[in-house]
Amino acid sequence: MSKSEVRQENGRPVLYVDNQKMLPILYGLSDIPGSNSNTAQAQKNIANFADAGIHIVQVDCGIHLGWHKVTPFDPEALIAEIGSVLEVNEKAKVIMRLHVNPPYWWMRDNPDECVVYRTPEGDLDGVDDGENSDRLIRNDAKGHMRVSLASVKWLEETSEKLEAFLRALEGTHEGDALIGVQIACGKNGEWHPWGCDVGKPAKARFERYLREKYGTNEALQRAWHRPDVTFETAAYRPELSRPTDDGDFHDPRLAQDTIDSQYCNQLIVAEAILHFCRLVKRVSPERLAGSFYGYYLGIGTPENGGHMCTDLVFADGSVDFLGGPFSYSAASRGMDGAALQRTLPESQRLRGMLWLTEMDQRPFGIEKQPGGDPALFAENVASLRQCTLSPIMAGQGFWYYDHRVVPTMAIYAGSAGTAAASIYRKKGWWDTPEMMAEIRTFREAVDKIEARPYKGAADVLLVFDQDSYYYTNRESANPALAYDPHVAVTPQMMLKSGAVYDMIWLSELEVAELDRYKCVIFVNCTAVTPQMSDKIRRLTEGKLRVFLCRHGYCDCESLSAEHTSAAVGIQVARSDAQALTVHDKKIAMEQGMYPVLRVTDADAKVLFRYDNGDAAAAVKGSDVYIHLPYLTEKLWKQIMEMAGVHNWCDSGEPVMAGGGFVTVCCQRAGTRVLTLPDGREIPITTNGYETVVYDMESGGRIL
Repeated sequence: MSKSEVRQENGRPVLYVDNQKMLPILYGLSDIPGSNSNTAQAQKNIANFADAGIHIVQVDCGIHLGWHKVTPFDPEALIAEIGSVLEVNEKAKVIMRLHVNPPYWWMRDNPDECVVYRTPEGDLDGVDDGENSDRLIRNDAKGHMRVSLASVKWLEETSEKLEAFLRALEGTHEGDALIGVQIACGKNGEWHPWGCDVGKPAKARFERYLREKYGTNEALQRAWHRPDVTFETAAYRPELSRPTDDGDFHDPRLAQDTIDSQYCNQLIVAEAILHFCRLVKRVSPERLAGSFYGYYLGIGTPENGGHMCTDLVFADGSVDFLGGPFSYSAASRGMDGAALQRTLPESQRLRGMLWLTEMDQRPFGIEKQPGGDPALFAENVASLRQCTLSPIMAGQGFWYYDHRVVPTMAIYAGSAGTAAASIYRKKGWWDTPEMMAEIRTFREAVDKIEARPYKGAADVLLVFDQDSYYYTNRESANPALAYDPHVAVTPQMMLKSGAVYDMIWLSELEVAELDRYKCVIFVNCTAVTPQMSDKIRRLTEGKLRVFLCRHGYCDCESLSAEHTSAAVGIQVARSDAQALTVHDKKIAMEQGMYPVLRVTDADAKVLFRYDNGDAAAAVKGSDVYIHLPYLTEKLWKQIMEMAGVHNWCDSGEPVMAGGGFVTVCCQRAGTRVLTLPDGREIPITTNGYETVVYDMESGGRIL
């Protein structure tokens, strides 16, 4: 059996197979039948990527394929998925995205182990959508019959089948090729909760959680401020629809039941992942174990989330890699977009965790023609490079994911063919000689990037907090206002600012490479204890600190503008402002922005005001407070100048840097100037879309 491992080496997580480094770049097949590895189209693309020097292939299948009701578990369908890859590339190494959903018959036989959905209409059983073996994840987001991720019976019985599969691989050619298992379940196989689960397994886990946390009924009663509550009677309330106690905030004195319930809802997901990864490492210690997990940005509302226990997952030791897509917003995916990772890449690197981005950006025009519209070839190459360089510049990896979107028309020799919008028919997204030549060229450039020790290039640090999630309401008629202002708006805006930044969790502040940062921005740290506030000020002494979004309004015991004043070093108070105008951009206060706070500190310099004249943002010494996360271009440039942040390029186009290399994503014709940290200036002239990479040591262009 091949020995696979992730080593922390030269500043980044490095993938080794049989003591040989392998680029963390994969080709990934999707979950539709048309992408099974035994299909002609899949095998053609596996061969294409092998010719481009990419030999790690991810296949997608489910444990349910061998799990039968009246006959023993049969692993042949899963083993064959590996074998079909080896038919066309005998050097291939395989990572299996293995769905651990139980079979349809199992859910019908075990209704008490399935999700009960809490909805505005009441608690509802999942809809029985029938056999789903053709495409396992269909209807995942629609309240259908699904196993509870807290089900102990499911965990135990699935583990038996997973172990049987791994044992069956011992001594086989396919077993030697399988270097890792990516455990998949939850909505879309990405470990998001199916919905708000209040079924028997989830309630049982909640009771155990309360006993683990509080120990005695008396301690529970004090925390919940309810003298009559007990472990047996404590209501499980993970729903997001509870009215808030102060603007968008839950008061810990009134809503600790909701806070505990929502944490347990997140804990259930992490525990299921760790359960299966531990099994893989126990049975097959020489294989990698991993999962989708750890992404937080650009996901809309947390009903689609469920990745709020990264500290637990990082610390366990059974997980070698995590993965997930980048944001699907137009600001990230459009021709003029800036690819925003959903994870916090620097967080993964600091933890020694390999991150693999699901690079599923299809070529523009793929709906009409395989490989994309030839008239948009330059745009497609530029977009592809930007999306793939985003994780590489962060010291991580990715997979080219031939996703489930199927061209509506197949066009050959300029004439329209038959409709092809079927889950059984699939064209490769990059299935043209021109696109595959670009992928080979890119892989050769990454060889050079990966050969050099990794060193971060950012001098701006964005800090996010997961615990703050539990103290704020996320229910809104406009999900973008309920969630994204707190997490995604700031990094998305800053991608075109000319600065380069890193992103970490608040809990990692002590292990971050703080010496190289000049500006630290606390994006959504609304719940901060006094002890954490003291630590923030101590660790970031001498840097410009920017506090956004009512930083510290909750001290995890109560709510008050005085908490914010103490945390940010600037006096604030409540305001009745309804809107503000920032550099000619009017922003109305809506849900996700209350309570509104104004700066009252006479020693602070006002940066801008609400429309009623109250101060909305101000600077005092090395502290900046801004009520909203909308850092407009002019305001951000002002902050950069105050902090002395390096401006790599002032063209308003995305810039990424790391490991001694810098990328400029040129999105229009003309000349712009790349300024390296040592002061050297490099003019870059393009005729249109072009993503370029320069060596920061030599100043030469490598891509």
